Amino acid sequence: MSLIKWTEEDGGRIRLGLPSDLDLPMAQPLLDSLRAAFKASADVAVQADAVERISAACIQALVVAARDATDRGAAFVLAAPSEVLSEACEDLGLAAWLKQWSRA
Repeated sequence: MSLIKWTEEDGGRIRLGLPSDLDLPMAQPLLDSLRAAFKASADVAVQADAVERISAACIQALVVAARDATDRGAAFVLAAPSEVLSEACEDLGLAAWLKQWSRA
């Protein structure tokens, strides 16, 4: 069972709610959830305000999703990234990437 919550919103958007702990074992379930969401919709939002811990592998999955969305002409957004996620992206040199893909 995945800890990533899946919600279908009006207009066909898929919203994935991230759990508080996105450690290394969560990287594959996150990637699988992102892939499934993009198969179901061309408009995917990732609710990231609950993230309290995140591995580099999970950040990599989010980067891959953003790149794939661009390649497909799909919509992708990181909604309300937590301070922990923001700091982790900054530490990895991805602050500009986060700014491009995030919405408050």
